[in-house]
Amino acid sequence: MKRIGVIVSLALLAAGCNSQRYDKQAVRFHDDGRAKAIVTITPVYDHQEIKLPWSLAEDLTTTIKTRLISKANLFVANPPIEREKDDTSPLPVEHHDENKSLNIHHDNLKVKFAGSEFVVFLELAEHKIQPKQDHDSFLDKITPSYALDLSMRIRIYDLRAEEPHVVLQEIVHQRHLLPKQFAKLDFDTTLWGRKTYGISPIGLAHSQFAKEVAQRIDNYLILAKTN
Repeated sequence: MKRIGVIVSLALLAAGCNSQRYDKQAVRFHDDGRAKAIVTITPVYDHQEIKLPWSLAEDLTTTIKTRLISKANLFVANPPIEREKDDTSPLPVEHHDENKSLNIHHDNLKVKFAGSEFVVFLELAEHKIQPKQDHDSFLDKITPSYALDLSMRIRIYDLRAEEPHVVLQEIVHQRHLLPKQFAKLDFDTTLWGRKTYGISPIGLAHSQFAKEVAQRIDNYLILAKTN
């Protein structure tokens, strides 16, 4: 009985810790009482529709949002969900056409993202693996021979004023060197198990890329909230 009691106590303690961690991430105010910026992160738009055995756009979206939530500097709101007229599926699908175009319908933003102070649109503008340019140097000969170029277009709209307006528009770019064997997205290899993917050069590159994008969003919105 004592052993069972110990197990139950540990389970309750773990649940309490997880609950406290979630509450800290979800709370709308900092410890000193200042309100956090309320932001909606819309799904990453990937015009190339890059398909691993899963969606890269969805993977990046989840990673970016998770990083922002874990920092606990912002209040990340759930994006609105729309249902197609003829959609009878039990789970509605998110639609954010604004990600696919630079022509934003400003009048719709405050209605569509009601309750948010800021909305972030993300576009995977570049995802390209290609041979890197060698310059016959010793360093070129001993480093990986391929490069993965990644670019993300970030657009942040401020919804606090009567008229929504762009407060940040930039492109985050990274280049990661890859060994030749990773130059093709070969889905028949064992790389694409989630665990092995995460520690592969491509998986690590995607993770570092999402980390920088999240950091840019976090830094800017902390600053914007004070203005």
